[in-house]
Amino acid sequence: MPGHLEKKSKSSWTIVIELGRDPETGKRKRLYRSFRGTKREAEIEMAKLISEYDKGLLLDTKITFGEYLQKWLEDYCKVRLSPNTYRRYSQILNLRVIPKLGTIPLEKLRPLHLQTFYKELIEGPRLDGKNGSLSQSSLVYHHRVIHKALDTAVKQQLIPYNIADSVELPKIQKELVTYDPDDEIDNPQAVKVLDEQQVKYMLEKARETPYYALLFLAVRTGMRRGELLALRWKDIGERQKIIKVRQTIGYTPEKGIFFKAPKTKNSRRNIDVSEDVIKVLKNHRKQQHEKKLLLGPNYNDYDLVFCQDNGLPMHPDTISSWFPEFLERIGLPRLNFHCLRHTHASLLLKAGVDVKIISERLGHSSVRITYDIYSHLMPGMQRTAVEKLEQLLK
Repeated sequence: MPGHLEKKSKSSWTIVIELGRDPETGKRKRLYRSFRGTKREAEIEMAKLISEYDKGLLLDTKITFGEYLQKWLEDYCKVRLSPNTYRRYSQILNLRVIPKLGTIPLEKLRPLHLQTFYKELIEGPRLDGKNGSLSQSSLVYHHRVIHKALDTAVKQQLIPYNIADSVELPKIQKELVTYDPDDEIDNPQAVKVLDEQQVKYMLEKARETPYYALLFLAVRTGMRRGELLALRWKDIGERQKIIKVRQTIGYTPEKGIFFKAPKTKNSRRNIDVSEDVIKVLKNHRKQQHEKKLLLGPNYNDYDLVFCQDNGLPMHPDTISSWFPEFLERIGLPRLNFHCLRHTHASLLLKAGVDVKIISERLGHSSVRITYDIYSHLMPGMQRTAVEKLEQLLK
């Protein structure tokens, strides 16, 4: 692959690399790079660029945003991300971003393109076919994926700066509500939770099911589904009354069920629990031990707290499919399993617990995320705080 230098000033050069001809237009394609230094240094840089291009590590600056994203997924994401995260990145980029922005040349992508894209995103239909528009957290996730892709483009010197830094995301209004059977307002954007009485009733009915301990722990800790299903007995400190979150479980059709490290540094955490939680877990372990004795050598011991009867890891979708039907069967609203995590947070807020503590228990990467999700409960909490302060000062 030939290349040459074009002198711009005493110590400034333009590196030109010939890339052949475009098969569609027949026009010559060239890669240009600016460089400051001596001629010898520029020649070394040119040789390096040619080598990187031959290995597929360097892209043509005329590449479209869509072509770049496809290559970024294959060369960068596939070898660095977990299977679940890679799959979600692929869905977002292939189903959302590339169809809308893919034909724009990477070097001509501007903040206005992203701003318009986000506006259309929240006004358009959801990919999962559900009613309502995209949630705020999903919008932020889309932006984060695009930002990461453009960050890599900056590092590869394909673009001078990340234009996603200049984009301000639209704010989607969301309300956190407790289910009220008399409330006829249909708000698909609401993050729904159970109140105290509904939680007590739900757990009482759950005693008749195999998942009582799992539901009890979900309400009392706010742990994610994957964290609960990956929990091991060695992660439970009975004497200290803590639960250590050290791994999570995932599933993809290609890889099956697998264990992985928590997603972020804050997700790897210790959660303080009550004596009631320890008692429920002890009873659950006793029941599990009886099953283990019955199966003998046929039991697969992964040291899991929640698993199949034979000890094998539980498919994450098992509890997700069962839980809404269970709620409906006992006369409660048909909510997803994740609502128990929100319920945990909402009950802590109602009890006057500081948001920072709640954020730490949930394993959020920042307190800001906790505020964004549960801010609609704050006004009531602030009123309670004012009344308590007035009583104290009087």
